[in-house]
Amino acid sequence: MKIKYPIIVAIIFVIVLTTNNKITQWKTFRFYSQLEHIDDPIRKELERDEFLSDEAGAQTFVINLWATWCGPCQKEIPLLNNLVDKYENENTLFLSITDESEKTVSKWLELQKNEPDYFPLYENKRLMNYIYQLNPQPGLKKGRYPELLPTNLIIHNGKLRFFEQGFSEENIAKMDSVLNVITHL
Repeated sequence: MKIKYPIIVAIIFVIVLTTNNKITQWKTFRFYSQLEHIDDPIRKELERDEFLSDEAGAQTFVINLWATWCGPCQKEIPLLNNLVDKYENENTLFLSITDESEKTVSKWLELQKNEPDYFPLYENKRLMNYIYQLNPQPGLKKGRYPELLPTNLIIHNGKLRFFEQGFSEENIAKMDSVLNVITHL
């Protein structure tokens, strides 16, 4: 009987931590805590990808967190493609990150009129969790997965220059403005 109570307490503790997403926060923090710059995790992920490893040295990262089931994510694809067309030669790398498999995304892309023109990273919960923790907006819980899709951010020379959650044409216009300033520095 004495052994039951510690086991029950341990199970309740794990359930409480899981529901508060603390385990995810701890794992993400431990994974990235040794990094010097906020874009180091992105560079490390790119270095692991045989097709994108040459892009790891980009000065600017424009990151779109999305999912195939997200209607607003689908609406912003053409607008993000316009930004790619405008800024892709400016030492800027556009990335889409999802936790879905490449197979799921490929099936979804076959049915779409507007295919993203930016580079995909699939099945990447760890990087998505890290990026959510960069959220500078007060009052929003950090490290919760997912908070709100789409989420877009711009990191230039290791500094967060833009972070917005949710889709609006206004957010895309803000991204354009930030990228315009960055490319003319």
